[in-house]
Amino acid sequence: MGESISRWEDIEYFDTAWIHRIKFMSKYIPKGSSVMDLGCGKMWLRDILKEVIYIPVDYVDRDATTIVCDFNKHQFPNKSVDVIFVSGCLEYVKDHEWFISEISNHAKKCVISYCTIEAVPNIIIRKRRAWVNSLKKEELIKLFNKNGMDIMEDKMFDKANRVFIFAKHIKENA
Repeated sequence: MGESISRWEDIEYFDTAWIHRIKFMSKYIPKGSSVMDLGCGKMWLRDILKEVIYIPVDYVDRDATTIVCDFNKHQFPNKSVDVIFVSGCLEYVKDHEWFISEISNHAKKCVISYCTIEAVPNIIIRKRRAWVNSLKKEELIKLFNKNGMDIMEDKMFDKANRVFIFAKHIKENA
């Protein structure tokens, strides 16, 4: 018998320990920015950042302000913002190349956490968590770079989560 593969919709839960990662990531968001929170969940970022324009996005309606988009159905908000925030979401996106392209097309900056294959190499654990991709750190950086965004920061948050900050290429003589 093969390992059963979970789906986020079937195992959805929100661990309050994630708030620490979101707080850590939020320091990369300047006051006054417009911020799109992809896979917003409990919208903890909104509670942390008070001086931003906050746009929550998730695959289900979280409150009256949520933009409902299923990234696995190639749905993405038609909005441009200063910063796209992605905490604990990329692992669940099947077409991660399309997703990163959309992020790059809609933001000047991206603050993203991701559990790389180097940090969590056990495929069975990844499948139990309903993760549908297994990118190496360098693969993720190359995908953003290919889509016009440079790596500005790369920090390990804990044993599993890396936090990356990407920003649009700076054009010479612009």
